[in-house]
Amino acid sequence: MGELRRLLIEPGRLAQVRNGDGRLPLTADESHYIKRVLRRRTRDRLSITDGCGLLWEAVVVDGEGLQLNDSPCEREPEPVRRLGLALALTRRGFDDALRMACELGIDAIQPLSCRRCTPQAEHRPERWQTILKESVEQCERLWMPTLHPLQSIDQWSLPSVPRAVGVTRSEGLPSLSEWLSTQTDRWVWMVVGPEGGWDEAELEQFNTHSWQPVQMGSTILRSSTAAVRSAVELVHWRERLSDFSENN
Repeated sequence: MGELRRLLIEPGRLAQVRNGDGRLPLTADESHYIKRVLRRRTRDRLSITDGCGLLWEAVVVDGEGLQLNDSPCEREPEPVRRLGLALALTRRGFDDALRMACELGIDAIQPLSCRRCTPQAEHRPERWQTILKESVEQCERLWMPTLHPLQSIDQWSLPSVPRAVGVTRSEGLPSLSEWLSTQTDRWVWMVVGPEGGWDEAELEQFNTHSWQPVQMGSTILRSSTAAVRSAVELVHWRERLSDFSENN
């Protein structure tokens, strides 16, 4: 049987369905998506995910609703290692970086407002949430990435978790992969700056908070390119750890 096309539904709505008769009313946008984009008709099947590791099979009962199976057909545990990507706002490429980070498997995204962000860089949280939702449906992952509210470096407060910061013109720094090889915490974060680079005050903050500067290669990368490269390295690191654990 081929893979079923997927639709992401918020956990709260699915909880109400599971406590009732299994009937899920659709919003106007969802109904349009199913009928006009997925081209599903009455009695056609598709998959529903809650973005929290669960997957159901459902049947289109009419143009305005779905009927869910009684129990999930698939359960995926939360990853043991969690990956975060903090990305400064950019005029171009931010949306694409979000989409690819989601498809690659990043667990949390922190938009950053930095001193050298271009004035044209837009703050579009609703658009970003839509991009992540569509990416989850397209790439068929079962966990929805967390999108944090926009913050500055000064405001961004997290528990004491390891954070690497991409820089371009400093010598003698470890690469991201070298830094990752020393990490044992549940969470790791990679921080990617604006096109204009970090200013002196931000660099001083990194030093004060013991965030580790890392090299991103021998060439100067656009912020969106650096974000995607970072996401790939983070995911490969987690996969290597998972393979090692399974073989030992």
